[in-house]
Amino acid sequence: TAQFYWWAGHMIVLIFGTMYYVKRPFSGWQAANWYYGKAYLGALTSYAIVIYKTYGPPQLNLAFAQRLIVDENVEYLLVALFWYFNRPMVVTLLPFVVFSLFHVITYARSSLIPMFFPEVPAEIQRARQATAGEGIVGLSAAARVSKFLGDWSSKYYSAALRQVGVWEVAVIGVWVVLGAVTFQTPLLAPLAYFQFLRLRYALSAPTRAAFRRVRVLLDRFLAPPSANPNVPGVVTDSYVKARDFLVRMGIMIMDPGAAAAAQQQQQR
Repeated sequence: TAQFYWWAGHMIVLIFGTMYYVKRPFSGWQAANWYYGKAYLGALTSYAIVIYKTYGPPQLNLAFAQRLIVDENVEYLLVALFWYFNRPMVVTLLPFVVFSLFHVITYARSSLIPMFFPEVPAEIQRARQATAGEGIVGLSAAARVSKFLGDWSSKYYSAALRQVGVWEVAVIGVWVVLGAVTFQTPLLAPLAYFQFLRLRYALSAPTRAAFRRVRVLLDRFLAPPSANPNVPGVVTDSYVKARDFLVRMGIMIMDPGAAAAAQQQQQR
């Protein structure tokens, strides 16, 4: 089915993306880049399948384009396409690997395990209705695996999304800017990635929360009056100008005090 090929694409991302990060420190970037490219091909396959199943064949009209542009799968397909055709950057692949990990787990629990072990869903349902101790004791090995995957995914999914949001904003964003300044990445990379972040900021609550968390942290160390005295003045000035520019563009609009309060509330 199309869903199976969607899952296969995420498996490719997970396997080859993991191999990329394992190989890079030991085999060098040239050998590792083969895995990098294959991982992005898996991502492009998965996102293309989802988009096609959701919207059908492409239509050459404005309404269809407007529907596509607000879909996060389209946004990630475009950014994956951009990274695939540009010089590999070690930081860009990690969010796709994290997303694929949870997609692989979800499909394994919902489709693969029940296909090979049809009794597992009923076992888990009975376990939920029983007391915790009795339910766990009566589970088969396959049901235990399914339950473990479900519990692990439920426990870490939200936290992983929050961390990925911060990674996209603070790590990849800074990386592409510094890369463009030092001519290690295309000059268009910051502009293209900035447009991606603008869309994510407008449409994604986790991305907005990530911007606010990053701003609270940076304001604490770089912005007056709490700026670290050991930080050069040019760094503080550059940060304040960049922050104010993002505010004018409609990003990081929350004031630091409110952002800090929101972050503390989220942690509670």
